[in-house]
Amino acid sequence: MMKITRPTLLLDEAKVIKNLERMRKKASDTQTELIPHFKTHQSKEIGDLYRAFGIDKIAVSSVKMATYFADHDWFDITVAFPFNVLEIPIINQLLDKGVRLTLLITEVSTLARLSSELKASVNLMIEIDAGYGRSGVSSQDQASIQKLCDSIDDLAHLNLYGLYCHPGDTYHSHSREEINEIWQNAIVEMNRIKRELERPGLKVRMGDTPGCSIVNQMDGVDEIGPGNFIFYDLVMNYLDVCDESDIAIAVACPVVAKKAKERQLILHGGAVHFSKDHLFDEKGQKFFGELVILNEQGWSSIIAKAKLISVSQEHGILSVDQETYDAIHVGDVVGILPIHSCLTANLLKEYQTVDGKLYEHLEKVF
Repeated sequence: MMKITRPTLLLDEAKVIKNLERMRKKASDTQTELIPHFKTHQSKEIGDLYRAFGIDKIAVSSVKMATYFADHDWFDITVAFPFNVLEIPIINQLLDKGVRLTLLITEVSTLARLSSELKASVNLMIEIDAGYGRSGVSSQDQASIQKLCDSIDDLAHLNLYGLYCHPGDTYHSHSREEINEIWQNAIVEMNRIKRELERPGLKVRMGDTPGCSIVNQMDGVDEIGPGNFIFYDLVMNYLDVCDESDIAIAVACPVVAKKAKERQLILHGGAVHFSKDHLFDEKGQKFFGELVILNEQGWSSIIAKAKLISVSQEHGILSVDQETYDAIHVGDVVGILPIHSCLTANLLKEYQTVDGKLYEHLEKVF
């Protein structure tokens, strides 16, 4: 491992590959196609790891991200975000490069502008809200869904490809059983909508890491699109979706000071590195990450009685027991497992593998 002097995002590539192998097998077992969401890693080098598994279709969360991956030879891309009509000129640039694009649609008003301003055809998926409440047409609003279908049929350059659902309420569940229940209810809704539309050729895509990781019955689902699974994080671990040994990134943070009375270590690693996403411990106390000890192979299992209890802009305060306090010194570098790997990767903007390679993140180069 290269010498670390500042907060650094460490990547265990072996864990990444195992996570990818596991999700590829889940797609095979459920007879679905894995179309992974690249919003978590946003890296051409990590993207290349997917190619070895025969994956050539991806999803992204922005047109900017689509452009980055198109520049690195990905040519079948879903922009998995309600389409922003202000970015039609960039969509046309991607179409000129030969990219096969799929866009999410929720508004009839978007369709006419797309049809009149696009230079070539795109696939469309109607985003369905089956209970999450973030975006999408309510699964109960069959009339609006039908109107979108009919409008697409009447306009040039637009091809209705399928229905898309992100059951993100799984992130707020309390058990694996509840995750399964959320997904099964959403699957029932998606299949009902497809049946009532009388369009048997429509694809159904569902995607969130908790559901894609643990749900085994996906009858009627054609495609799955998880993203966070490639790294996992403490949220996924606390949801019992993954084991802590599956978490593939850790933030290396220098210890800059110690406070003996409070048994606290002051880290260079704060909100600009982790965000302020948090969990609660068994006593209801908020925390922002958990401690691991770095080694040449990567890092240890989670150290008990050690929590990142506060983050300001650059500072992190790590509360530990006496044994850990005595063992760690100013000038040491410790590892912190993140609450939310997507935000942490986006903030740190570069990866260092445990064997010293540097992998880029689009936000640093684009």
